[in-house]
Amino acid sequence: MHKKIGICGCGWLGLPLAMQLKANGYTVLGTARNKDKLKFMAEQGIQAFEYSLGATLPWSVAPPDVLVINIPPGRREFDEVRFIAAMTALVNQALVQKSHILFISSTSVYGEVSGEIFETTQAHPVTASAKAHAVIEQQALQGSGTILRLAGLTGPARHPVQHLSGRVLEKGQQLVNLVHQQDVITAIKAIIVQQLWRQTFHLSATEHPSRAEFYTWAAMAAGLAVPQFSQENNADAGRWINASATLDKLGITLQYPSPYDMPIEIG
Repeated sequence: MHKKIGICGCGWLGLPLAMQLKANGYTVLGTARNKDKLKFMAEQGIQAFEYSLGATLPWSVAPPDVLVINIPPGRREFDEVRFIAAMTALVNQALVQKSHILFISSTSVYGEVSGEIFETTQAHPVTASAKAHAVIEQQALQGSGTILRLAGLTGPARHPVQHLSGRVLEKGQQLVNLVHQQDVITAIKAIIVQQLWRQTFHLSATEHPSRAEFYTWAAMAAGLAVPQFSQENNADAGRWINASATLDKLGITLQYPSPYDMPIEIG
């Protein structure tokens, strides 16, 4: 059994993951850039290391058995070439240290493919960040890495309706693909416990309401301005992520199988 877990990127997802792994008896090494967060992590019994993408991994002696790489692209000024170079260097360092890699990716790598999406569906990334994720996935898989592609994330202080409230939107009939933070953490722990390496998984709630139906409901439930959906480009249902094979392989049951089950927690 793996006992020492590294988490590169202890942010919105990585920090609660680190705390739950520590509570489950693992030795946890976590990275962050913020001094206050590093102090908080240390107080929780997590071995905290200051680290920024592009630097050398902060441990050379006794590296972790598993390294969870959870560093999303920057939202403001995303430099695809620089991000890929830094992330592939990080993957290479982890491989040299003989850590198993669990790369947290995104279902955006499937691009604009419509219909039911399975773990085996070919990636067709369109956006710069999705293309970067696809490149990094391939490199991780060439080692002993496993990929976990996530649908849209919800959880504490994070729900997409917050950014859609009051806006005029298209594609109201497209289906919603969301997954809750706690279900992601459960999946990551299952991969680590079962040592499921060199595999590709993805995760989404099993129910997929339409955007118009769900975000109208969510805005009303949260007391926010309801988004309006134009009738243009309204026929395409888009894609929906079928994660039943991942759930079966990991042997887990979602705590939030429907977006309607997910608490609306606004940041």
